[in-house]
Amino acid sequence: MGPGGRGRSMVRDRQVHRDFQLLWMGQGFAAVGTQIPTLALPLTAILWLHASAGAVGVLNALQWLPFLVLSLFVGMTVDRHRRRPLLIVADGGRALVLGSIVVLAVSGRLSLPILWGLVFLFGSGAVFFELASQAYVPSLVGTDGLMRANARLQATTTGAQLGGPAVAGALVQIVTAPVALGLTGLSFLVSVVTLSAIRTAESTPAVALERPWKQLLEGTQLIWTNPYLRSLVPVSACYNLLNEWMLTVYLVYAVRHLHLSPVLLGLTLAGGTVGAFLGALLADRAVRRFGLGATFLSVVILECVATPLVPLTPSGTVWTVPILVTAFGLMDFGATLSGVVALSVRQTVTPAPLLGRMTAGYRMISYGTIPLGAAAGGWVSQALGLHTGLIMGALALMTTIVWALWSPVVRLRSIGDLKPIAVSNQAK
Repeated sequence: MGPGGRGRSMVRDRQVHRDFQLLWMGQGFAAVGTQIPTLALPLTAILWLHASAGAVGVLNALQWLPFLVLSLFVGMTVDRHRRRPLLIVADGGRALVLGSIVVLAVSGRLSLPILWGLVFLFGSGAVFFELASQAYVPSLVGTDGLMRANARLQATTTGAQLGGPAVAGALVQIVTAPVALGLTGLSFLVSVVTLSAIRTAESTPAVALERPWKQLLEGTQLIWTNPYLRSLVPVSACYNLLNEWMLTVYLVYAVRHLHLSPVLLGLTLAGGTVGAFLGALLADRAVRRFGLGATFLSVVILECVATPLVPLTPSGTVWTVPILVTAFGLMDFGATLSGVVALSVRQTVTPAPLLGRMTAGYRMISYGTIPLGAAAGGWVSQALGLHTGLIMGALALMTTIVWALWSPVVRLRSIGDLKPIAVSNQAK
């Protein structure tokens, strides 16, 4: 390469670096904007609209429902269009939804059905942003910079998760839940501005998806034919369903029976994000020390046996908040570490040509149980009582251990014991 070529390459590298910094900044603000509504949205329903446990269950279900019903459509859209405009529209739309909630609440026109509809739109924006972002980063930084870029983006997301519940609780207590959502909407607008400032050209994908339903079925077929994938699906689906059941009921229970302020409620949930951070940090070290299968089974048991601490926590004592922080910390520590192990197994046994389709099928099943858990937890607790609903959810969650024991993953010593499945010429 001549001097001119090297010069053009250096200019492009500087532009890519600048544009990634803008993307990184925007996603950092979007990550914060995603975390705060997790608490502020149900608190808007509970404190502002006096929603029942069943209504909060519907609310949480609708926030996750788009991942079940829209993922395939959104995935095909992402593969056919430039990703940066989709990111801008997704974050602009989420800002508009949160702003609408504030205007309707302040004017006295906000109702539960309207809030449910807006929450579904907010969740739809999250689906578009997540899938488009994962496809956009490689086209921006290239293969060589992908590992570093993903590490930085993941670190930012983890940081937002650590501070999100506590910040949300403080905002709700200071300015009320609807106004907290409005302030959060500003973070999405910052993301829109930074994404709009990116100058690296992005070409329209030249992918022609033929027979998309057949392609999706190839991924789900792999899940059911491989014993490792087939056994991990119910572990994830069962835990997600009952964990969302517990979270939905806990939000109402903490406010109305434990009498926790929004700040203290956010603090208890922040214990979970600290546990999740430690689980991700220690995953590799734990697997090397104790073995992959033993580590996986141990943390699945830990995340399940810690759950009954939530309904057993006494109300109005100096130990109330510390016990809840410990419970959520242990639950999310186990869930994150076991999730890292399961993800590594899935990536190892799945051939590269099928990885995307396998992930789509796996996500539709495992994420699809989340809205069901939210709705079921809310309805059961409304019929039988909040405390009874929490106890039922905690006991039912123990069945996750049974699914984990059935999995051949628990007999693995290391990830090297796995081999990818041979891919047929048709699948290629």
